[in-house]
Amino acid sequence: MKNIIISDIHSNADALLAVVKEIAEKEHPVSRLLIAGDIVGYGASPNECCGVARFLIYGRKAVDIKKIGEIVAQPYLDSHQQQDLYNALLALEKKGLAIGGNHDRETAGEPSLTSEMNPVASAAVEWTRGVLTKENLKFLKGLSLRMKFGKEGFEIVHSTPSYPRGYEYVKNAGVLKYTTLWSQVTFGGHTHRPSAYIYTKETRTVNASVLVPADNYDMRLMLIEKQSTNKVESFDVDSDKDWKYYVNVGSVGQPRDGNPQSSYVVFDSATKHIDFKRVPYNTEAASKRITEAKLPKELSERVLKGV
Repeated sequence: MKNIIISDIHSNADALLAVVKEIAEKEHPVSRLLIAGDIVGYGASPNECCGVARFLIYGRKAVDIKKIGEIVAQPYLDSHQQQDLYNALLALEKKGLAIGGNHDRETAGEPSLTSEMNPVASAAVEWTRGVLTKENLKFLKGLSLRMKFGKEGFEIVHSTPSYPRGYEYVKNAGVLKYTTLWSQVTFGGHTHRPSAYIYTKETRTVNASVLVPADNYDMRLMLIEKQSTNKVESFDVDSDKDWKYYVNVGSVGQPRDGNPQSSYVVFDSATKHIDFKRVPYNTEAASKRITEAKLPKELSERVLKGV
């Protein structure tokens, strides 16, 4: 099955629509579109992003088709581009599944059990809570924290599978261990930085790290991450070895790896192949929305720079 995994949309409708269009046009046929949390937060379009997510999951019975037409009617798109977006959403109708992230839960009144949000994130949550419709708030409250696909050997979680409500940042391979991963492949987000790590049963639990360039490593981990010296954008899960993989799919709405383009991952659970993809979108429009909503200035600048 062809699974598309996205995460950290963060109320960025411009980015989400661009990614949906890319997926519908270039990844056909799609079996599932999985959202690994943080649909809202930071950005200025939480209702639009929740509306798109709900349409992807439940279809037009949950979100009126006219509302979808309103969401795709962006002023910077001509009529043909708007129609393409509309068709893309229709093509992915009911293909979606979603879990919640820390911003989704905080907005719904269920904060992390282990950490407090910084002032900028907290201000965005308060603003989001004030503008969300009741139906979208109910949607966020109903999201689970993990979703497992046992027969296909993978699961999605926003942060870590062993303690999903802790929202621990997996910033390097040393954060997780073989024993704290419960599926052959775990997909997450939360850090907004695409990365992938391989874990084995050896004494040093981390065997290798792929995707992330070596110059970004914590130097204390270089010995156990020495196999990854070049950045790669695709790889195969080795089913013949008793390895486990943790794959961070990056962010749709607020990338932080220096590349402002949206990120998503393609996972074919039959062939066990993983591809990392990037999609350009109208960052200027997204930044302008944040400014007009009077959200913290830092947020409008981040989407432009990808930091």
